[in-house]
Amino acid sequence: MLVLAQDTLATDPGGQVRTRVTVRNVGDIVAQYRVEVLGEAARWSTVVPQHVSVLPGESEEQTVEIVFRPPPAPAAPVGTIPFGVRCVSLENRDVAAVVEGDVVVSPVQGLDVRLRGDGPKGARAGRFRVELRNTGTTDLSVSLEVADAAELLRFVLAPQVVEVPAGRTVPAYLAVQARNPQLLGKPVPHAFTVTYRVSRSDRAGELAGTFEQRAVVRKSWIVLALLLVVAGVLGYLWLRGQGGAVDLRAGTPPPVEVESLEAVPGGVRVVWLRSPYATGYGIQEWTQGVTGTSSEGVDDPDQTSFLWEGLTEAEHCFQVRAVAGDVQGAFGQETCVAVPSAETTPTATPEPTPTTAGPAGTPFEPQGWYVRWGNFPQDDTANAGAADALVAALQAAGALGVQLKSSADSAAFLEGPNGVPNTVVFTDGLPDEPTAKAQCETFRSVAAQCIWQQGAS
Repeated sequence: MLVLAQDTLATDPGGQVRTRVTVRNVGDIVAQYRVEVLGEAARWSTVVPQHVSVLPGESEEQTVEIVFRPPPAPAAPVGTIPFGVRCVSLENRDVAAVVEGDVVVSPVQGLDVRLRGDGPKGARAGRFRVELRNTGTTDLSVSLEVADAAELLRFVLAPQVVEVPAGRTVPAYLAVQARNPQLLGKPVPHAFTVTYRVSRSDRAGELAGTFEQRAVVRKSWIVLALLLVVAGVLGYLWLRGQGGAVDLRAGTPPPVEVESLEAVPGGVRVVWLRSPYATGYGIQEWTQGVTGTSSEGVDDPDQTSFLWEGLTEAEHCFQVRAVAGDVQGAFGQETCVAVPSAETTPTATPEPTPTTAGPAGTPFEPQGWYVRWGNFPQDDTANAGAADALVAALQAAGALGVQLKSSADSAAFLEGPNGVPNTVVFTDGLPDEPTAKAQCETFRSVAAQCIWQQGAS
């Protein structure tokens, strides 16, 4: 016979409760019995002792203690857990007895809430995650709210009500954005609070968070922009310093603007702005009231003036464009000037200065157009014969009328540093600019620094 001392027991998850079972032998001989627990509670119960020996007779009995230890939350079962205690004879397995009872395991509520920053810093928004872990034995429904005391932030929270099963972890996602963007400056921290409440319970709490608002324009961007500006300026200065044309495979040179027009009897001197992209220039002329245009070309990229002769007395207009190889640019803005009639009085060709130098200190001025072949400081004793050597080289190459003069005797020739006079090698008496230029180009291999200018008429 088997008797259970208590058929209803109560305990908490992780706790324990004890009861006793009395075993009596109703047979005629001594019997051996095994006592065991049946049902779900068998996994977390202990029988002490598990085997007993009982003498026959109603007055003879043995007591067995049974201890129930449900696991802690959240693994513990919840509610009424039925169990059975069976006593089986070891000599005759057909002889057995069973008693039944219940273990009531009380429910436990447990919640662990944490705020984690997935991206707590940013110029526009920050990202956070609210993790809710149910450490109890019952399902929970948790409501979430978020706010900042300064009201400088906007929030997007999803979901706002979180269902958290027992033993599970469920996240909620939070986006934080500053109401006013920050263009420049140091990072600004903004504090906010996440509040959680468990429904049908007084359990609640708060989590503190911080969003670090950064400037929209970062310092690295400013440094990069400054470096790009510096690189652009240096590149521009480098191109300006090349002094020549640029290969324009990808486009045409920009328009060239006329700087000035100088009207002379029967002609116009056209002066334009130099283009760093040009290998030459094209000049176009037309007369007001007359149909048709005329064109002239300049092959020297450094030449920025042209004398257009043979024009009638009228208003004449001019445009200039740059030419880069085979590519012609667009004409610049037209500029017009009134040309007076050409005078019929012949102009005498100026006589050149005598080849032999005059007496020292005798004033003179170069006549007509002249070519200056070189200047030699008179205090440069190391190159005292350089001027004479240049004269000899020019004469050997076929140049005529080459002369030596001191710059102290002429207003047309400049003196050197500290007022030291220069010895000037030149040829004057040339009739016009084209002749002077041709003279310079002919003997440039002898005097590379030759310059042509107009002297006294």
